[in-house]
Amino acid sequence: MKAFLLLGGLLLTITVSSPAQSRVSIAPSYWFNYNPYSYQANLTYNGSNTQFRASGYNIISSFGLTTRYHFTPQWNLSVGVLYNRNTDYIQSPQSPYGEPTPFTSEGWQVPVLVSYRLTSRRLSTYFSTGALLTKSKTFTEAPIRTDGVVGVGLAYQFDSGLSLLLQPTASYPFTKPASDAFYQVTNYSSYSIGLQTQLIWHF
Repeated sequence: MKAFLLLGGLLLTITVSSPAQSRVSIAPSYWFNYNPYSYQANLTYNGSNTQFRASGYNIISSFGLTTRYHFTPQWNLSVGVLYNRNTDYIQSPQSPYGEPTPFTSEGWQVPVLVSYRLTSRRLSTYFSTGALLTKSKTFTEAPIRTDGVVGVGLAYQFDSGLSLLLQPTASYPFTKPASDAFYQVTNYSSYSIGLQTQLIWHF
């Protein structure tokens, strides 16, 4: 966990301390994601085997700071450090007492994205692609999750020092749930659709 936060802090420090200050921007960021999932689970206990289909969805809200290094007016590299709350709504299997209570966990995210602004006009299409690294604060033993991310949205330039980004995103996990000798996960399916908003302040 500490190494994860140190990595995020180091990346931000390197970006902000770049000698070409006119190329740097910083943005308060909010990112909402909806993440449906399903998988087949095989549970082995005392010599007996139980199979069931699990499904549900996560509602994830993340907020924090993102910094950018602008190689050109069109191209930039961004690195963020975000705090997230993940609420898991289990749909299957049902418990003996009815629908399970949603469970909320917390964690940290580091999005690393390469972005392209299509035009120099005040309102322009804005493309992004990269990776999202997530580390759970609640489940400390869980490995870092890595998702590939793409986004297509709009950037509006108020003036030379301030712009607003509104960007729908889609992501796919490269990291699958871990299996062990007693609990095997197969046919795992998951993706996320989201919307990120950033108020970008240019130095």
